[in-house]
Amino acid sequence: MQSIPLDETAATSGAVRFRLSVMMFLQYFIQGSYLPVASVYVQDALGFTEFQLGLFGSALAVGPLFAPFIIGQLVDRHWSTQRVLAISHLLGGVTMLLLYVETDVTTFVILGTLYSILYIPTMMLTNSLAFHHLKNRDREFPRIRLYGTIGFVVPAWCVEYFWLSGLEGPELNTARGIVLALAGTFGLLMAAYCWTLPSTPPEKKKGSKFAPGKVFGLLSIRSFAVLVVISFFVAIVHKFYFVLNSPFLKDILRSGGVTGAWEQRISSIGQISEVLIMVGLGWSISRFGFKRTLAAGIVAYMARCFVFAVAISLEVGFPVRMGLVLFGQALHGVCFACFLAAAFMFVDRISPRDIRGSMQNLYGTFLIGVGGIAGGIISGLANDLLTTKPGETTVREILGIASQAGVTIAEKDHSLRDWTSLWGLCGVLAFLCLVGFWVAFPSESPPAASDGPTSDAADATASGVATHGEG
Repeated sequence: MQSIPLDETAATSGAVRFRLSVMMFLQYFIQGSYLPVASVYVQDALGFTEFQLGLFGSALAVGPLFAPFIIGQLVDRHWSTQRVLAISHLLGGVTMLLLYVETDVTTFVILGTLYSILYIPTMMLTNSLAFHHLKNRDREFPRIRLYGTIGFVVPAWCVEYFWLSGLEGPELNTARGIVLALAGTFGLLMAAYCWTLPSTPPEKKKGSKFAPGKVFGLLSIRSFAVLVVISFFVAIVHKFYFVLNSPFLKDILRSGGVTGAWEQRISSIGQISEVLIMVGLGWSISRFGFKRTLAAGIVAYMARCFVFAVAISLEVGFPVRMGLVLFGQALHGVCFACFLAAAFMFVDRISPRDIRGSMQNLYGTFLIGVGGIAGGIISGLANDLLTTKPGETTVREILGIASQAGVTIAEKDHSLRDWTSLWGLCGVLAFLCLVGFWVAFPSESPPAASDGPTSDAADATASGVATHGEG
């Protein structure tokens, strides 16, 4: 496979950019269909407990654990990337349609785990495929990736405007399941489209190392090792948001007497702002470097948590409270672009050519996989601890705190949920991530890895990057 060299002045053809943009749109239309409201659906329609809700969030993050050793190895050594994408989306689409008709909690979690194994690695593979065919990755990738963001936003407005408009109460809770059918259908469509993508065959070099083993060797690069560790904890913060955001929005809306379906559209504000931020991401990295750009993303994670904690606890009118919540949702654009997208760009920059698929997937393991699983479990435990059944003693009462600011009453069983403490704990974790990252991550960005023709050259490049990073 002849990789396209990085050229700061060259530009990819419009036809290739268009095909990659459609790929990103379909890839994230699938996730945007179900992810923003999956929590409120399984909690209110299927009766998940607070801990089961977190467990389901963990199930959706299992996929990357398999990616470096199976999916990444396939695309780096055996199968073309577009073939792996097509098969994964075909099986994932069928699994999502099965989730649409399933109501048993245990079976639902098992199918959710299977879907994660099939879908989440495709997020890294679409990144890898795009990076391979773009001539100027730093500048062109953000523009391609923003079509994924647009794809994430579109289903929110379609579903709540066309399918859920006018519904309330139990009828609305059950009807939200349509998002699973929509995701499954578009998964099958994406599977068909993948066969039309630019050919991206695997590297097949005599004497090449087993790709995952070579990837783990690159953890000796200081900047990469720090990014992986910090990303694990940022992923916990990230998972807190996606597990708790839709139930939180439902409580905020109910505080203002709004009982219809608005949660998915409100959460889409984060992706709309993401489009704007992604446009300037390449400039930000060029102007401020990776360290400051990544740090800005962590700051946004921290700020969003504290904004939510303040919004629910202040004794203010509904318009002011909702204004704060909308601002917090908009911060998601900074979180995603400046940390998640920039981090994948950083990983691509330091990756030797023949293991880019494995590098993207290894990083995804810590970012979305291990961190996401931990985040789901921790958010579930925290939610369970800070949600008190009627007649039981709350954590605040145990600690002697008289204030009930930020405590809401759950619709389904009248439990008390302490949102201020939940978001406050998450914000403290984000603050610790910021401090650790700023202290440990090198100030200078490493040079791009060589696209030399041999595996040995790639090894030498990795060694050089490690030395530079330590400096």
